[in-house]
Parts: sequence; C-alpha cells; structure tokens
Amino acid sequence: MESLVQSIDPNAPICIMVHGSFVGWDSVLTDSYNTYLWLRSAAPQMPLNVIFFTWPSDETPTKILPLDVNMLGKRAEYNGHYLTRLIAQLPEHHQISLLGHSHGARTVASAMHLIGGGSVQGVSLQDCGIHICCRCRHFRIVFAAAAINHNWLNPGERYGCGLNCTDCLINLRNHKDRILLFYPILAPISRRALARTGFTYLDRRALGDDVNRVHDIDVSQCIGAGHMFPNYYSHPEIAETIVPAIFFQNAQ
Repeated sequence: MESLVQSIDPNAPICIMVHGSFVGWDSVLTDSYNTYLWLRSAAPQMPLNVIFFTWPSDETPTKILPLDVNMLGKRAEYNGHYLTRLIAQLPEHHQISLLGHSHGARTVASAMHLIGGGSVQGVSLQDCGIHICCRCRHFRIVFAAAAINHNWLNPGERYGCGLNCTDCLINLRNHKDRILLFYPILAPISRRALARTGFTYLDRRALGDDVNRVHDIDVSQCIGAGHMFPNYYSHPEIAETIVPAIFFQNAQ
C-alpha cells in the first residue's frame, strides 16, 4: 500500500476500476491494460491515476449457473468492505471516480452505501473502525452493464445510502444486453437490472432531490447484445462520454 500511495500523482484524480464475475487473472491483466489505454486516450491532455481492484470472481463451485451467480453477487457485495478499506488509505485531497462493470457495479454500490452511512451484510464502517469523511472526499461513479436491481439505490433500499457522498452517477444503459435479460430469474425477488432499464420513472420519483445526481446514457447501439467489458473498451466514443465523471472535468 505504501508503494501504491507513493506512486500516485498528487495533482490528478484517482479512478478505481472494479471488474465483474467470471474474470480470471489473465483477463484481469488484459482488461486492466486495455481499460487504462481506453481511459487515457479519451483525454490524453488530462492526468489520471488508475487503480484496478480485483476480487476472487472466477470460482464456480457448484457448476450450477444460477447458484454460482448468486454466490458471486454476494461476494461482490461483501468486497465493498475491502474497497472502502482501500479508499480510506488513499490521500484525502484526491477526487475519486469508481468504474464498476457487471457485479463490479455491485461492489462499487456497496462501498458507496457504506461510505454514506449504511451497512452491508450486517457490518458498517463504524463496526470495522474505518472512517471516511464525505466532506473531505468527492466521488463520481460510472456503471457499465450494472448487475444490480434498478431500485437498489433508492432511499431505504439495499444501497439506499449510496448517493449520500456521490457527486454524480453515470449509468451506461444497454437494453440489448443479452446476459442481463435473464437477471430477474437468477435470484428470488430480483427486479430488472439497472443496466437494462436505467433509472425508471418510479425510481426517479423515489430519489427525490438526488435524482439530479444520476444520469442514464444509452449505449445500446454501440454495445448491442454484448455484456463483457471488452465490448465497452473497444468503443472510444464511450470513454469520451464519461470523461467528465472519470477525470472530474468541470469539478468545483
């Protein structure tokens, strides 16, 4: 951790990328390299620190897809605790953007819910002795192929504190995502995935004033039926679209 902190450019924001499920180590290395190039090419004149957060997502113990997907979803959520531990050790003056793909969006939502004062799987940051000051931090979020229920960021829902410390959240919406078409049947009481529906009319009503912090950007024509992250980083125009969030462009 000391080596990581020393390598950070003090004059640039930090982007933390979190991958989704079924991603092995070789894929992590390949996707990390290509994602870095993708982000840097979108705004080569602007400095950026990029950190890749990996979690054990390639295990399939039961070989029964719905069971393994549910297990990995819970694991992604719990890894929000480890993501907050990383954030707590980063210099306080840095602006931080978080880019989550698929179940990685669940890790990011979980972390922001914890930072915003909530608890995940019965554990809060206070229980862990971790303190992250929202007034000292500025967070911006980007979700790609977000494998979370479309209503989970609403007040009182699973990640209802997630927007408390979030300046803005960009949800890359893809109503053609073939894998997330089956999202509602993979777990009991699941609703449609945020990536496919975006924030619905009822979600926006429930969010109240926080609705001004969330933005859906439709990438269906670019991505088509694809779901994996290479489908995203192969399109430079998508990176250019999320530049304001990732690089804190126009930040106060």
